[in-house]
Amino acid sequence: MELPDPESVRFEPLQLMEGFPPPADKQVTMAGFMRPYPNPRWSFHHARELFPSRRVARGNEGVSALLRADGLEQKIGELTFVGPDGEPMSFVQYLDSTYVDGVLIMQHGKVIFEQYEAGVPADEPHILWSVTKSVVGLLATQLIEEGALDPNALVTRYLPELEDSGWRGATVQQVLNMTADIDYSEVYADRTSDVARYSRAAGMSPVHPDYAGARDLYSYLPTIGPGVDEHGNAFRYRTTHTETLGWILRRVTGLSTAALIEQRIWSKLGAEQDGYMLLDPKGAEWAGAGFNVTLRDLARFAEMVRLNGEFNGQQIVSPAVVQTLREGGDREAFKAAGRDFQPGYSYRNQWWISHNKDGAYEALGVHGQMIHINPAVGMVMVRLSSHPVATSAQTMPVTIPAMEALADLLRINAG
Repeated sequence: MELPDPESVRFEPLQLMEGFPPPADKQVTMAGFMRPYPNPRWSFHHARELFPSRRVARGNEGVSALLRADGLEQKIGELTFVGPDGEPMSFVQYLDSTYVDGVLIMQHGKVIFEQYEAGVPADEPHILWSVTKSVVGLLATQLIEEGALDPNALVTRYLPELEDSGWRGATVQQVLNMTADIDYSEVYADRTSDVARYSRAAGMSPVHPDYAGARDLYSYLPTIGPGVDEHGNAFRYRTTHTETLGWILRRVTGLSTAALIEQRIWSKLGAEQDGYMLLDPKGAEWAGAGFNVTLRDLARFAEMVRLNGEFNGQQIVSPAVVQTLREGGDREAFKAAGRDFQPGYSYRNQWWISHNKDGAYEALGVHGQMIHINPAVGMVMVRLSSHPVATSAQTMPVTIPAMEALADLLRINAG
């Protein structure tokens, strides 16, 4: 796919949804949420105007300060590294090439770089897509640490509704690591892929009146059959595993996904804004894709994880939870997914572990959403984007060298 010149899809000149009513060629509806491009440049930070949603309240605490450290912003912008094509690229060019809506970098708890696409509101929550999975995985790991969730239990112990599905015989841990095998394909560019059926069940895509398939998530999941491999052998990325995990957490806690995130995390961070979760037609959250928050609040969450669960004067999750994530998963099992653009990686409890020299780990979402944590240099980078192509195969080949160059710059700064 030939990508548009980033200069040609700057947010402000597009004038999407401006005027009342907006001109027909500037209107974005639920049916046009994803396409044609550049509709996502508007819809990704206006999702609650298109879909039903549930609030994730910030709580009644004061806002936790994000302190700044001056002196590095220009150096970061001018930082140069070798891109995937062998040509030099500046950090600002990297941001343009990933169609960034907003990026924030912290070192040792202080903001050293913050930039937004002109016209994109900093105080309006932006969809995180699959970064949502990592929030849900963190909560599941915390419940395991507390003894409220058994990772070795069969999925069907918690969800007997899935007894005749592909999850029969799979454990909770295999769902967390996405090594349970089910008959489900997730190829975003293929409209015949199973992800299209998932999208219709979640309410992301319009459904024709004659459509015979499932029209909500918890009706859809039981229809997914078994895969061809034994559970536990190979990693294959499938959003429906996280929807199953979200259902399990609902069953274990008695709380909606939004309420669980709110009570356990969001109300404790000192967030600036409420977040929200998008809902399927029957009110179940998109546990694998539907969390929406602001860039600065996402940075607070990421910094909490970097600090081993401690933030805003309290221990929000156990240090053992973060340590579990950082240990990573089965690197040989990871290779089965064919994700050559993430060499050496593994996947553990819905987080991506690089196993690089700094022990960096990440939460990733389609169209360029990202949390990158580098514990060795005390760095957190959060990125919100509206890249025209969904898959991380488009962004990771340039992101990996960019993060390595950034870490090296901050290593020098720390020295």
